[in-house]
Amino acid sequence: MWLRGLWLRAWRLPLLVVLLVYGLASALLAFPLIGESARRAQIAGWSRWLLRACGVQPIELSPPAEGRLADRGEGQMLLLNHLSWLDIFVIDALAPATFVAKSEIARWPLLGTLVAAVGTEFIERGRRHAVHRVIERLDAKLGAGTRVAVFPEGTTTDGRRLLPFHGNLAQAAINAGAPVVPVGLRYLDPAGQPSDVPLYIGDDHFLGTLWRIIGHPRLIAEVHVLPAIPPAEGLTRQALVRLARESISGRLGLALEDKVPESLRVSRG
Repeated sequence: MWLRGLWLRAWRLPLLVVLLVYGLASALLAFPLIGESARRAQIAGWSRWLLRACGVQPIELSPPAEGRLADRGEGQMLLLNHLSWLDIFVIDALAPATFVAKSEIARWPLLGTLVAAVGTEFIERGRRHAVHRVIERLDAKLGAGTRVAVFPEGTTTDGRRLLPFHGNLAQAAINAGAPVVPVGLRYLDPAGQPSDVPLYIGDDHFLGTLWRIIGHPRLIAEVHVLPAIPPAEGLTRQALVRLARESISGRLGLALEDKVPESLRVSRG
């Protein structure tokens, strides 16, 4: 088994380096010269290639009446549970979105530059004025028809529970009168069992997680796109995120955790 993992890493790692350099060059050199729709198409294509190089297969599961996420139109806010740094690329492979990420990611070598170049909004957690500025920018993006994505747990988890959803950033959807789409993520092995391989929690670091992922034969990323919560008069941000959390919990069968377990407090997500 270890020999197979070594062989997989031997060809996947160089491919990932090539993809990273290509993506960085495209974002810095081509993106300023092309329109938004072309940028989104490039992000989707690049994300699909990155997932293939990692051995990850995204599978979107949506109610037939709702349609695929990419066909639901833009100007929507996605609220997702958070398991790994892979989550961003799984969603971007299906329906590119403007993500909100912690400011520390912007300082990651190369990948941080790439994530910033594709329009990610970075937030300094714990600073109220910084949160208000991000809400204003998300409001403007939603009003302009851009799809945005938020991880309201504020951290990654082990995939066995849902932590409390913070409602601050959901205020942007209320301000813009935009629908909110709950999205549940989980990673499975080829046998259909939950996999811890891509998790990014506790003492995990980016390179260690990447090493695990590219040494694993195949992972399935299930993306459960749930019915949208339409804007409604009097709907508060707390009620909005509660509805989204309950929807994801019901679909994935996850327990609702009211406080952050000690084992997840030192999260990297």
